[in-house]
Amino acid sequence: MALHLHTSRWEQQMKEAVKRVGGRALAYTPKFLQTYIKETVELMFWKRELTRSNGNFYNGHFQEFFTDLFDLKKEYFDSKRMLDVGCGPLGSLEWATGAAERVGVDPLADKYRDLNKGVHAMQYVNAASEALPFADGAFDVVSMFNSLDHVEDADATIGEVQRVLANGGDLLLICEIDHEPTLTEPQTLREDILEKFGTCRVEMKKIFAINDDHNVYASISQARARASGHPGILCARLVKN
Repeated sequence: MALHLHTSRWEQQMKEAVKRVGGRALAYTPKFLQTYIKETVELMFWKRELTRSNGNFYNGHFQEFFTDLFDLKKEYFDSKRMLDVGCGPLGSLEWATGAAERVGVDPLADKYRDLNKGVHAMQYVNAASEALPFADGAFDVVSMFNSLDHVEDADATIGEVQRVLANGGDLLLICEIDHEPTLTEPQTLREDILEKFGTCRVEMKKIFAINDDHNVYASISQARARASGHPGILCARLVKN
């Protein structure tokens, strides 16, 4: 057992090292190549996850991160128009059965729909976060869970998610901060990223330590304090003024 754990830890460290080296090298490649490599690696990850899960993605964990983490009840989202930016293929809004609208947007949404075989009730829209194809104030809740450091232009994305959020609406953010760029997470964000959400006020903010395997949701569940200067996970609820 000890040997197995040691090997797994070594393999994880090697994977993280490759991602970091690749992330630094990616910054010197043409933009179109950066996008292609990033999306290819992302899709490969989810295909592996689908294989490991025997062909069935699990999304039952999402509800607690929309509700308990931000001190909100499930009923709070009833009749709300919801948008999840960088949604992935899992069906991140499937739990919100009382919502008026459930939309996930991702530049790989069409491929993700193929992966999950279109079994979800939520709508998937293929689009980049930097140019969301929705009207101003179209949504009452906009979420970005483990996606802001994955985008190509964080400033443009922040502007867009605020634009499509209705006045008085909630912006729910979970993102890694203070990590080195990687192949799939090219943006290095800091705690002061919240200052860029100029049309919103911060209602709640929490920062946790992140595990060595960079499992964001498991790390939040463990709720360990982050050591100063170390990578962490920023969780924040903002409300549009």
